Amino acid sequence: MSQFPFPDLDAEKGAQYELFPINLTRMMLHTQGLTLPYWQYGLSFRNSKITPLVRERVIVRVGAVADCEYQLVQHKSEALRTGTSQEMLAGLVDPQRQEFDDPSLTALVKYVDSLVKNLGAKQQTLDALRKYFPDNEVVEITLLAGTYVLCAAFLKSLHVPLDDGPVDWTAADAYMKEVGLQ
Repeated sequence: MSQFPFPDLDAEKGAQYELFPINLTRMMLHTQGLTLPYWQYGLSFRNSKITPLVRERVIVRVGAVADCEYQLVQHKSEALRTGTSQEMLAGLVDPQRQEFDDPSLTALVKYVDSLVKNLGAKQQTLDALRKYFPDNEVVEITLLAGTYVLCAAFLKSLHVPLDDGPVDWTAADAYMKEVGLQ
């Protein structure tokens, strides 16, 4: 598998890259005017109604089911930081496991799995999820999962290489607020 080339960074693209300096950003800089809006949209989930715990569980599950190592490398540590235990994380990254002791987590996992595998969740998984989450959170979960399906397709199609390690999300949050991306 050959890696798609990164674009050359002129001063403008270099400045954009420095806002969120990971390989995903660098590859996106091939686009004309899409990188910053993408990050503004993507990072907006950090201020949504779903909890950080739910957010990171959704992202990690999409990464597992989509077999996207890049997403897992970037988000497993954040899942742990936001309250997911090591044991629970091991279950979430196992795409074969769908049953959990917490029925709301089982509903969430089955919904995300259905959405990823079918490019649209089955009605029964939506109905089960709505037993545990209000409609506005169901919509946010759906948008988040869909966003990370798009991201996984981008990362895998262009063979974006892994970064040296995960983002320091605490530092990233502070920086994003400082520069107005969040």
